[in-house]
Amino acid sequence: MPDNRKVNWGILASGGIARKFAASAKTTQNAELVAVASRTPGKAKTFALENGVGKSYDSYEALLDDSTIDAVYVANTHNFHHQTVLLALNSSKAVLCEKPLAINAKQAAEMIDAARAKGVFLMEGMWTRFLPAVEQMRRWIAGGLIGKPRQLFASFGTNVPFAPDHRMLNPKLAGGALLDLGIYPLALASMVAGGKPLTLQHSICEIGETGVDVEDSLLLSYPCGLVAHLCCGIKSKYTNSATLCGETGSITLPPLFIGAQSVTLQTGNETIIKEFPCEFLHGFRYEIEAASECILKGLTECDTIPLDETLELARTMDAFREEWGLRYDGE
Repeated sequence: MPDNRKVNWGILASGGIARKFAASAKTTQNAELVAVASRTPGKAKTFALENGVGKSYDSYEALLDDSTIDAVYVANTHNFHHQTVLLALNSSKAVLCEKPLAINAKQAAEMIDAARAKGVFLMEGMWTRFLPAVEQMRRWIAGGLIGKPRQLFASFGTNVPFAPDHRMLNPKLAGGALLDLGIYPLALASMVAGGKPLTLQHSICEIGETGVDVEDSLLLSYPCGLVAHLCCGIKSKYTNSATLCGETGSITLPPLFIGAQSVTLQTGNETIIKEFPCEFLHGFRYEIEAASECILKGLTECDTIPLDETLELARTMDAFREEWGLRYDGE
């Protein structure tokens, strides 16, 4: 692809997260949203009209057969990610899949193996990893400004009104706090730890009326010496902030840390605040641009959220759910 070419994107599914992707894609320099598909008749057409998308399809297969589309964003509920991503990879389309990539490590490994065997780009949509504030956090850590990272405190959750069919509460949709919300603080800990596997973990979990985890407290330690104190839930109001404490200072991402527009460094008596006001509707813009840049360069994965780290995160979540007696084995 020439350097000035945009990646032509299609969206598979047309729910709320797809709308955020569509709005954000319009603000990018290297991506063009050209098509959307839904398996519900008429839904893709409505989405296309409301979001200014040129083409709409009533099946994923029809969109994947469109030779003008370079890449797809998988936006359906995560219980369907496995089959949808494999379908797209088999069509040789580059894939950005909304987090979590899969509902368990077995599925994630199959998807990663398929992408590598086909030589096709695959990335988990961990959009927070690409925020300018989080990139600044990584630079401060790499520069040794807080010394060796020692303790991370992060939470993410909200009070979801009880409705058994809500995607976060429905076990048939692989609901629960961990897969949907807990993955954010877990991914933050993984980023600080360099994507390394755990050396120790403990947890406390409350199982709700529908049989999914609704309040989780997680304690993890990593070979680098980092200890992460994380919590997530769908029955409580959380601070939704994150603080990393090092030997000589600390770094804080304010509420809502997953969409942070500022980051604070404290060392000794000095406090530095870097602000990154977002001019756009959603921070997806940075993720879309990063994925598009990788595709334009002919890469098959993104160094910012590598596939080996995605698989390690899936294994971590499997281990927690195993402790709680919860397993999601398939679609």
